[in-house]
Amino acid sequence: MFEPIGRIVRLQVQAEPVKATGRYDPSAIVTGATASIGAAGMLLWDGNGWIVDAHHRAHPRARGGGNRPLSIGFTGHYAAMANRFGEAPVGIAGENIIVDGPAVRMSDIADGFVVRRSNGMEVPLDAPRPAAPCLPFTSFLSGSAIVLPRERLTDELAFLSDGTRGFLVETNPTLGRVEIEVGDEVGFRHV
Repeated sequence: MFEPIGRIVRLQVQAEPVKATGRYDPSAIVTGATASIGAAGMLLWDGNGWIVDAHHRAHPRARGGGNRPLSIGFTGHYAAMANRFGEAPVGIAGENIIVDGPAVRMSDIADGFVVRRSNGMEVPLDAPRPAAPCLPFTSFLSGSAIVLPRERLTDELAFLSDGTRGFLVETNPTLGRVEIEVGDEVGFRHV
């Protein structure tokens, strides 16, 4: 069963790891209107070619060894982050898929998410788990030019947990690669 949440408003990849220098640098985040997702991760069409996400198993400097292939976040999370930190432009957390919808918590998710394409095809996004907030991103959101020690960010890290930083998700390997687009609908999946 499909329970609607909202529509995709942003698709993006990290062309290079955003923490390559040890600090959080979102300048390598690239957006586009079409993406190809699969068990190995996400590719983004930029109008000239496919850009491989830094978390994709095929990226030469793959983050997390390809064990974090896809991520999803919601505009409601960005509103909460902006309220807490003063500014949080949509997409700054680096998730691959951003949905115009309310903040979602782990307790809201029963069986994952589904992307419903304009042609009616449904693409399950399985095994959701909160993306753990890291010190570089949390320091960046806090307005620090340096990475702060964990003990100075205890409250901020707790705030960004449980999905506020986004969710890591997977696709079923038997689906192969599937294209999704800005405007596709996303909902909760109920099996």
